[in-house]
Amino acid sequence: MTVVDYRCVCGETISLETTTGGQCAKCGRKYAAEALRSAAAETICLADAARGAAELPSVSSTDEPDRNIGRTLGHFRILRMLGQGGMGTVYQALDQSLQRYVALKVIRAGDRGATDSPQLQRLFQEAIAQARVNHPHVVHIYHVGRDGDAPFLAMELVGGTTLAQQLEAGPLGFAEVIEAAIQLTDALRSCQQFDIVHGDIKPNNILLTEAGAVKLSDFGLSARLSQVLRDRPGITGTPNYLAPELAAGGTPDLRSDLYSLGVTFFEMTFGRLPFSFSGSDLQERMRAHQTAQVEFPQPWPRTVPESWQHVLNRLLAKSPDDRYADYRQLLMDLQRLRPIAAPTAGRLQRGLAWAVDYLGTGVGQALITIPLAMLGTPRSILGKPLLAIMLGAACAVPPLLFAGIQTHWGTTPGKLLFQLRIVDRYGLRPNSVRLALRSIAQVLPLWAVVVWRTQQVLGIGFVGIAFFGIAAVATLLDALWALIERNRRSIHDVLFDTRVVLDIGAPDPRRGI
Repeated sequence: MTVVDYRCVCGETISLETTTGGQCAKCGRKYAAEALRSAAAETICLADAARGAAELPSVSSTDEPDRNIGRTLGHFRILRMLGQGGMGTVYQALDQSLQRYVALKVIRAGDRGATDSPQLQRLFQEAIAQARVNHPHVVHIYHVGRDGDAPFLAMELVGGTTLAQQLEAGPLGFAEVIEAAIQLTDALRSCQQFDIVHGDIKPNNILLTEAGAVKLSDFGLSARLSQVLRDRPGITGTPNYLAPELAAGGTPDLRSDLYSLGVTFFEMTFGRLPFSFSGSDLQERMRAHQTAQVEFPQPWPRTVPESWQHVLNRLLAKSPDDRYADYRQLLMDLQRLRPIAAPTAGRLQRGLAWAVDYLGTGVGQALITIPLAMLGTPRSILGKPLLAIMLGAACAVPPLLFAGIQTHWGTTPGKLLFQLRIVDRYGLRPNSVRLALRSIAQVLPLWAVVVWRTQQVLGIGFVGIAFFGIAAVATLLDALWALIERNRRSIHDVLFDTRVVLDIGAPDPRRGI
C-alpha cells in the first residue's frame, strides 16, 4: 500500500492511498485513485519519500542553508531545493493561487547587473513562447516573473528521473529508444512551429515520467541564458552533444538540434557516446565532433535493426545540409522503425490465409495457361517455339503478381482477409528483397510449374517434373513444421527471419495507414 500527502484544492494537505483514493476531511472533495496517479506531478507532496511519494530528478544538492527556502516569490512559496544547474537553482514550490506544487527555477543573473539586460528580456520572451506550446512531451511553463533582482520561472513538476540517470544502468531496449525518439522529435516539431530552438539537447534535459513518457525541459532557454552570462561571444552548449558548426562558433538552429538529438539517440541505443575520448580536454571533444567518424559497434548488435544506423548517420552528419531538412522527415523514418507489438498469428488463421493465397495464385495460373496449352503442347524448341515461350511466360505471371503485392504492400490478399501481417525479428516490416524471396517460398510448387514449362521448351521437361515433386514435398514439410513448432513459425519464416502476427492496426507509413 502506498500513501501520499495530497494537496487538495481547498489548500488542505491530506493523506490518501494511491490504489483506493480518498476524501478531504476539510471540504469533502473525493479523489479517485486514477486522479492521484495522473496528477502526481502537480499535487502530491514530495517531502516524505519513505511514504511512497515520487522522487524528482536533481542535478546536485547541498547541505548548506539556502536563504531562498521559505521565501515567497510572487505567489510561489519555496519549500525545498531540488537541484542546481547552469541556469540557477531549482526548487519545489507551492503555487498558492492554484494550490499545486511546481518546479521554480530561480535564474542566476551573476554580478554584472544582467537582470535588466536586453538579453534577459529575450530570455523571458523565449520562456513565454514555450509557455504557448501545449505538447505532452514538453515541460510546461506556468509563469514567468521576477522578484526584485531574482528572475524566476514556474514550471511543471515532473516525477521520475532524468534520461541521464536512467542511462547509468545501461542502454535502453530498441523499442524504448524508438518510443522516446518519436516523443522527443514530435515535441521538437511542435516547438519549431513557434520558432523555438533548444540549443542544449542532452539526457540531463530529458525527463522520464513514472508512466514511461519523456518530457523535454529547458527548451529554448539554455542558449539564451548563456548569452546573458558570458562576457563575449563564444561556444554555447554541452561539449559531448555539440554540433560541429557550433564547435566552430556558429549559431544554434534546427539542424544543430538534430545533431544533438542524434548523439542522444546513439547514447540511448549503445550506452555510450558516438566518439571516444582519451581525456577530458574540451578541444579534443570539439575536434571529434568536427572530424571523427562515428564509432558504431562491430559487429552490429542483433537486437538493433541495421536501418537504425542510416538514421543515426544522417543525424550525425558533419555538414548541416546532410542532415534531415525538418522534423517531419525524421518522424517518418522513426515511424517506419517503430516495432509492432502484436501477438503471433494462430495456426488456423495462418493456414487459411495461406490457402487463400495459394489457391488464388494457382487458379490465376490455370486460367491463363490452360487456354494456351489447349492449342498444343510443344515437345521441343523446334516444334512450336513461340507458343512454348508464351506458355512459360504466362505461367510466371500470377506468382510474379503475388510476389509484387507482398513486396510492395507487405501483405497478401489472404493475410489481409484474416488481418495478419509479416514482421521481422524487431517487429518491423521486412525489406523488399526478403519479402520477395519469402513469397517464392510460400508458393514454391507454382514456381515449379514455371520451371517445368520453361524446360519443356528446351526438351528436358522431365527435370521440371522432378523439381515440381521436390517443391511439393518441401511445401508439405514447411506446413507440418508450422503445425509443430512452438512459436508457430514455418521453415520459410526461419530462413528469412520473419514471423506472422495479428494486424492490430499499428501504423505502417508505407501502407498509408
